[in-house]
Amino acid sequence: MTRPNLHRTLGAVMTRAATLWPDKTAVRFRGETITFEQLHRTALQFLGQFQEAGLHVGDALLVMLDNGIAFPQVTVGAGLGGLVSVPVNTEYRGEMLRHILTHSGGRAIVTSSRFLDRVLDVRPETLRTILVVDADHALAVPDPGVRPVHLDAPGDPIDRSELDEVAIMYTSGTTGRAKGGVISERHAFEYAHNAAEILELSDDDIYFAPLPLFHIAGQWAALYACLQRGATCVLTPKFSVSQFWTDCRDVRATKTFLLGAMAQFLHGAPDDPAAVDNTLERMIVVPLIDELDVFRRKFGVAVTTCYASTEVNLPLAPSPGSAVSNSTGVGRPVDGFTVRLLREDGTEAPPGTPGELCVRHDSAGVLLLRYHRDPAATAKLIVDGWHHSGDSFAVDEHGNYHFVDRLKDALRKRGENISSFEVESEIRSHPMVVECAVVGVASSNTEQDVVAYVLPSPGADLTVSQIKNHVAMRAPKFMVPDEVHFVASFPTTPTGKIQKFKLREAAESTRSTKAARSEA
Repeated sequence: MTRPNLHRTLGAVMTRAATLWPDKTAVRFRGETITFEQLHRTALQFLGQFQEAGLHVGDALLVMLDNGIAFPQVTVGAGLGGLVSVPVNTEYRGEMLRHILTHSGGRAIVTSSRFLDRVLDVRPETLRTILVVDADHALAVPDPGVRPVHLDAPGDPIDRSELDEVAIMYTSGTTGRAKGGVISERHAFEYAHNAAEILELSDDDIYFAPLPLFHIAGQWAALYACLQRGATCVLTPKFSVSQFWTDCRDVRATKTFLLGAMAQFLHGAPDDPAAVDNTLERMIVVPLIDELDVFRRKFGVAVTTCYASTEVNLPLAPSPGSAVSNSTGVGRPVDGFTVRLLREDGTEAPPGTPGELCVRHDSAGVLLLRYHRDPAATAKLIVDGWHHSGDSFAVDEHGNYHFVDRLKDALRKRGENISSFEVESEIRSHPMVVECAVVGVASSNTEQDVVAYVLPSPGADLTVSQIKNHVAMRAPKFMVPDEVHFVASFPTTPTGKIQKFKLREAAESTRSTKAARSEA
């Protein structure tokens, strides 16, 4: 067996970038910039701090930081020293945060004064060291385990194999308690490489990165991809509809990665003069929005997509030079990936028939190694060498794959399987709808009722009957929502994903309350 390639690791990629583009800006955040050479040097200094704190190769290092230059300094430093980074969602607090701190087994965390009290409130005994990037604040805390960050002597970098672990990425928890996905160096590299290929990223590009860096797409499809290609990564505190085009224009951004909800909000926002002369050339949008062609023409940018997840990497994308023609299409298997669609009975779904996307790769370690400290969940994920995505797809006669639904969001009513994705697409096509989410709620006379939550356009005077009639004119009767609720906002993760489990809980709670009142 040949030794895994040592050049496709985070540490090796950083060292190469510092050699090829030493004086080029690697990362920009607000008015602060850092070159590739400076990033390499300061990352080694952070590594010195970690090693001084007693961390060794393979140890987990928790990272709870806002977007900013410190984030790549910390994670690259960890990679150079063979530590396993554990990014923490900055919205977590209380029991959700305690779960990550405890479950990861991390003995040290890097954070800032903004999150210090949250960490201290739920700090497990195993978390011995808290390194704070705000030195003055850290010194004011009467706790010997809380230390300020001092960038002094560099640490000792470690040669790494592609199969070594580089990160534990916790899921956003949209369906329950977060699980930690253990990621190899090869997995992270391939994800970033494939994203860079889709974007046609080069060292001439300026990549605008509005996603949080604790998010897999923010850290790998943006930051790591830029390290591989020598592009400048422009970080922003968070995604802003009102500032997006101005920010892109001001930094002369050429590439970006957006979630579908972000693109939807940009499409529905009032016309922005900054969008007229924007410099964006190409963007990835996941998933694509229904108004894809209008969006492309309106903003003059090439839009492509892909399918990716922590568990199965980035296995599907449009073929080079091809364009996606509709909002469900995600392309074909990327080189090295093999996919198949399995029905509930374990047989393969024929073309045009939905089935769960299951994935393999030619090389070991490209897909999720396991769920951290969760063998039961791992056994459900990996069956007979296939990683189960939990998402339903159909393949057309040309070999292109189309997203159908997330299996956990699939609905069944009166013997009919219903795609929440399809119902949502029909509702979004209404000119006075900005966003929507559809969930299934148990019913006494059918398997499930279809419940829609709708965010109307500002000032719109929408009614329940208008939404129902709109869907009825475009979809089968069984897909028409049984209930429609208008909302001013949605519960979301920090990356913009709608937390459907909260909407489902709200619908069930409302029904329980009504039932109790009727019985009284």
